[in-house]
Amino acid sequence: MKYLKICMYGAASDSIERMYIRQAEQLGKEIAAGGHSLVYGGGASGLMGACARGMAAGNGTVIGVIPEFMKEFENINEQCTQLIRTESLADRKEVMENLADAFVILPGGVGTMDEFFQILTMSYLSRKSAPIVIFNIKGYFDPILGFIDAGIEKGFIHERLRDMFIVKTTPKGVVAAINKAMK
Repeated sequence: MKYLKICMYGAASDSIERMYIRQAEQLGKEIAAGGHSLVYGGGASGLMGACARGMAAGNGTVIGVIPEFMKEFENINEQCTQLIRTESLADRKEVMENLADAFVILPGGVGTMDEFFQILTMSYLSRKSAPIVIFNIKGYFDPILGFIDAGIEKGFIHERLRDMFIVKTTPKGVVAAINKAMK
């Protein structure tokens, strides 16, 4: 089996239900158990930090990518196996996209949605070919999935877009979907 660099996008906030944090930590453990590496935004808090802690608990490789100015907004995870500092958010996204073999989208805010729709658009335009898995914890993404379905129904979004991502509800399911897509 090929060992992958899995890029994770998700919340940086700690002001969320602990259940989300536990699920993100478990995802990190599952990624590490599969022998894969994690590429993520380099933060120490929220779902990003939780997934990185899960990776560390499983002795996995964690690559953090963070703009220097983000230290004003969140704690940087200095415990990453490798920490790549960038000048801007655009640079951060480009580095993460270039490193990644697959993408997993966890619940998050506008930054996470920006990252998800950018990678989805790049996939749609054949600029990136990598599995995209939405980790739909507790139905968090149901409104976004509904938006996509409504856009398809009304002709604003091509229906093939729906086939460009996979939706899973468990950490094991996320990693299994990535492994299957990469065979």
